[in-house]
Amino acid sequence: MNKEQTPVLTEQTQDELYEKEYIPAVHRFGTFTMLLILVLSFLPALYLSFVQGFHPGWTAIGQAAVTMVGIEIFTWILEPTLYFPMIGITGSYISFVAGNITNMRIPAATAAQTAVGARMGTRRSEFAGVAGIVASVVVNFVVLIAVVLFGNFLISVLPQAVVDALAYALPSVYGSLLVVFIARLKR
Repeated sequence: MNKEQTPVLTEQTQDELYEKEYIPAVHRFGTFTMLLILVLSFLPALYLSFVQGFHPGWTAIGQAAVTMVGIEIFTWILEPTLYFPMIGITGSYISFVAGNITNMRIPAATAAQTAVGARMGTRRSEFAGVAGIVASVVVNFVVLIAVVLFGNFLISVLPQAVVDALAYALPSVYGSLLVVFIARLKR
């Protein structure tokens, strides 16, 4: 096709394609993916419980479920409400599957939106945010694979003092989270 034969999409045509084709496809794929992940998340517990015989009893499961709902109910409501305007529909599906939204996905989306000069709430902003989120997921995955495959080698070449200091990494993370939690309680 030469330049004269290339169809030009008007703003109205773009809006119609976005609303009638793109959004329904995103919801279909996103809903399927979220339901698949939900089912896969329960498989290890079901296997251990019913195949391996480690079932803790329905009372313990019910108490744990009630506790988790009590702890997480506000997060389940607030996070999608707060994040949706920044990352849109597609970004929400990807981010809630990939996790680490506040520390990794939102900053990546915001950086991509800023890089292209997109105004919040526009399609340009949504697509730029999705590009940033996908890039952060790919980088996260590549780094994770590298650490899994070469982590032992990396630790073996580190000086012993650094390896010894790594023993304090987990307590340090928990300590910092405890300080943040206590600070929030005082407000």
